[in-house]
Amino acid sequence: MKTPLHIHSWSRKTPAVFLACALSLAQHLAFAQEPAIVGEATMVIGLAKLLAADGSSRAVDRGTAIRVGDRIETQAGGHVHLRFVDGGRLSIRPASSLQVEDYSHSDRSPQTGSIKFRLDEGVVRSITGSWGEAARDRFRLNTPVAAIGVKGTDFVVKSDGEKTSASVFTGAIMLTPLLNGCSKSVGPCLNGTEKLLSEDMKGQMLEFSRQQAAPQLVPAVDLLARNARPAVGADVAIRLEKSLPTEDTQALARASKAVVSEVRASAVVAAIPPAVVPVPPIEVPVIVAPPVEVPVVVAPPVVVTPPVVVTPPVVVSPPVAVVPDVPVVPVLPVVPVVPPEVVVVPDPTPILPPQVHQLVWSRFVWTTQMDGDTFTRNIEQAAATGFERLPGNGSYSLYRQSAADGAVLASADAKASFRLANSTAQIVRNEGRNIDPVNVHSGTLDIDFTNASFVTALALTNATIGAETFTASGTIKTNGVFQTTASNGSLNGAVTLDGKEAGYAFVRSLNAGLIQGVTLWGR
Repeated sequence: MKTPLHIHSWSRKTPAVFLACALSLAQHLAFAQEPAIVGEATMVIGLAKLLAADGSSRAVDRGTAIRVGDRIETQAGGHVHLRFVDGGRLSIRPASSLQVEDYSHSDRSPQTGSIKFRLDEGVVRSITGSWGEAARDRFRLNTPVAAIGVKGTDFVVKSDGEKTSASVFTGAIMLTPLLNGCSKSVGPCLNGTEKLLSEDMKGQMLEFSRQQAAPQLVPAVDLLARNARPAVGADVAIRLEKSLPTEDTQALARASKAVVSEVRASAVVAAIPPAVVPVPPIEVPVIVAPPVEVPVVVAPPVVVTPPVVVTPPVVVSPPVAVVPDVPVVPVLPVVPVVPPEVVVVPDPTPILPPQVHQLVWSRFVWTTQMDGDTFTRNIEQAAATGFERLPGNGSYSLYRQSAADGAVLASADAKASFRLANSTAQIVRNEGRNIDPVNVHSGTLDIDFTNASFVTALALTNATIGAETFTASGTIKTNGVFQTTASNGSLNGAVTLDGKEAGYAFVRSLNAGLIQGVTLWGR
C-alpha cells in the first residue's frame, strides 16, 4: 500500500520545523537571561571599548546600551559619559577601566537595591541619581585598595592600583581600606579605619595607599587636571563635564561632536603646506659704459719776467743803547712727583648656597611643579637613586641616602646652624583649581644635637597673601626624623645621620588658601 503524498511530505518537513522551533526557543531563553539595560553612553570622544559579562567586546559609541557586568575601558585621549535610568551620570576619563557590578532599585523596598562600581585604574566623576539618593547606604565604588561609600551627590575618584585619591564637590563620601570583607558589602564600610570627607571640608581631599594604615586628609588638588597634552576634542569633553549637573546631555553631545569636527578640520588645513609660486628670474641687461674722452690740455708758453732792480734806501742807525746786566737766576733741580701707591681691593668672594647630596625630594603626579623648581624629582627618578624613602605629607616624599641597619643620628657637633640650599612653595586656592607660586625669601634652621631638638622659620611672600611666615620647633628621633611639638602649620622631614644636611616639607593653612612647599638645608 502506498503512503499518501501529503503525509509523506509532512514527514520530511517535521525535523526542519522542530529545529526552527528549538532555535527560536533557545534565542528567547538567551535573551531572557541577558542583564537588563541600566544606562547608555551619551557622549564618546576618542577610543573606548565595552567588555560584556559574556566575554564579548565592542567599541563604545553614542547610544551604546550599558548593562550590569559591563566593563568600559578608555584609551589615552578617550572620554565616555554615561547616563543611567535613574538620571545618574558618570564621566570616565582617559586611560580608565570601570565595571558596573550592580545597579538595581525597588520602589517598595529601596533597601533591597544597590549601586556598585569598581574602578581598577584611572579617573571617574560620579553624580548620584534618584536611586542613589533614595538609598545612600547602598551606594559603593571600590578600587583595588579602597572602598568608597557614597553619601552625597557629586564626587571624583582617582586610582592607579597602588593608591586612591578622592575629592567631593557636593555631599559626602566615606573612604575605608579594602580589608575584612569590605569588597563584598555595599555602602560605607565601617571597620574603625574609615575617614569622612564632606563638601564643607574645603581645600582637602582623601588619600590612601597600600603603605598606609588608614586614609589621610591632604591638601586638595584638581583630580580632573590633565597631565599630558590631550587628544583632539578632549578639551571639549572637559568643558562639558564641568557642566554635567545642569545641562542636557544630548545637547552637549551634539555640541561636542560639532566642535571636534571643526577642530579636526582645522588641524588638517593647518597641516597642508602653502603653494609655492615660481618666480621667473629677472634679466638684467648688460650696460656698457661709453669711453671717456679726455681732452688734451696744451700748456701756455712760460713768460719770463725780467728781474726788478730795487735800490735800497739809506738807513741811518740810531745810537746804541746801553743795556744793564740782567742777573742770572740759578736753575733749581726738578724733583719728580711720586704718585701715591694704588691699593687694589679684590672683589669679595660670593657666598654660594650649600650643596646637598644625601637628600632628594620627590613630588607626586598630582603635585604641580612650579617655575624655577629644578631640584624636586618625580617618583621614578627619586626611586632610581636607591635612597630610602621617608614619610611624606601627601604631596612630596623625602628620600635619604641609605645607611647600615641600626644606624642612628651621630654628629660631631653639639649645635649647628644650617643654611637654606633649595626651596619651592605654592599656594593652592579654590579647591585646587588655582595654584600660584610663593617666594621663600630666607630661612633659619638651628639644631641642638646634644638635646636632640630643632627650631626653624621661613619668610614667605605672594601677591595674594602678602608677607607670611612659617615657624616650627620640636625634637629629633634617633633615626634623624623631625617630630614637631609647636608650629603654625605642619612639618615633615629629617636630618642626615651625619648631621650635615636636612630637609623638610611644610604646610600652612590660611583663609586665602593652603601654602605648601619643601626645603633642603646644608652647612
